[in-house]
Amino acid sequence: MRKRYILTIITSVLSLYSACGINIDSLLNKISRLSFYCIPTLSYQKETGNLFGINGGYYFRFIDSTKISSLSFNDVFTQKHQYSVSFSPRLYLGGGGKWTLFGNISAQKFPASFIGIGNDHHKFLKDPIAYTSRNYSFNFQFQRFLSKHLSFGLLFSLQSEKPVLEDSLKFKAMGVHVTGWKPYFLLGGGGVVTYDSRDNLFYPTKGILGSASLVHFDPLWGSSYDIVQIELDFRQYIALYKQHVFAWQFVTDWRLGNSIPFQMLTTIGSNQLLRGIPGGLFRDNVMAAIQGEYRFPLYKNIRGAIFGSSGDVFNSCDLSIDRLKTSYGAGIRFRLTRGKINISGRWDITRTNYDKGIQLYFTALEAF
Repeated sequence: MRKRYILTIITSVLSLYSACGINIDSLLNKISRLSFYCIPTLSYQKETGNLFGINGGYYFRFIDSTKISSLSFNDVFTQKHQYSVSFSPRLYLGGGGKWTLFGNISAQKFPASFIGIGNDHHKFLKDPIAYTSRNYSFNFQFQRFLSKHLSFGLLFSLQSEKPVLEDSLKFKAMGVHVTGWKPYFLLGGGGVVTYDSRDNLFYPTKGILGSASLVHFDPLWGSSYDIVQIELDFRQYIALYKQHVFAWQFVTDWRLGNSIPFQMLTTIGSNQLLRGIPGGLFRDNVMAAIQGEYRFPLYKNIRGAIFGSSGDVFNSCDLSIDRLKTSYGAGIRFRLTRGKINISGRWDITRTNYDKGIQLYFTALEAF
């Protein structure tokens, strides 16, 4: 019912524009001249009531199509006074943009739940343990270009988590012997190396992006736990014919340590990777996934996409997988800006091998 409701709203808005004599293509062309975009969202969940969200970004002083500074944000507020806000700057500094600063600042007071650890849903709790996550984080990368495509730099990460449970669930939560029910604080640092030969930062048609990073959260620096995080991300974009592009990505994330809060374990499922699988449903200390997407023109500033992905979480001491998770679907892209700054709005419809229904996503920027 909710999905039909969302589709009805989209159709009604477009019909209203047409009824008022507004040319849709002309409207999109006017929108595409902006270097600022803002997309509102409205949805409903039982735990939150009505949710109002706003996603946007400002893009400025770009050196070329691969070095565009930006300030982006994604904020959600609920009827029950919950929130999730984030701010992500990406700044190119120095002559020719030899230095880059990329970061994310976020804070939330938002409902969450714990259902289990691992990739076998048959072993999960029958009744998830609901709690409120009070979390804030600061993550920053500062890199210098060693050559046109290669850069190296430092990482800094600070995170704090305080789970809040109702009194009736505290005893049940403590009976589930996992780390993460008590408040904790993490402070870490590390390094990152990136190779980026893409022809465009936001809508690449050719090139490669590869990055490897390592972060160490150490009690010597005040962290509650000793954790090492290793992440590898490889993406390739292949121009097939004119504006037809095939893109694929492989990503893996490892969290190593004797004791790791379940909130810090890797997970799959989001509007970017394995679309359609709820984020946080499957958790463990290792994640690996691969996805591919075929992108093609439809009409002027409107493009289409067909995508599929596969992956899972598992334990570094036990590489067994109950059933590999898969996701597939299609979507429509429409440009929000013009020129070298190619920001797209994105509508995706997807299905997975864990849910017979469909999921809808409406957001900005490509999935990868």
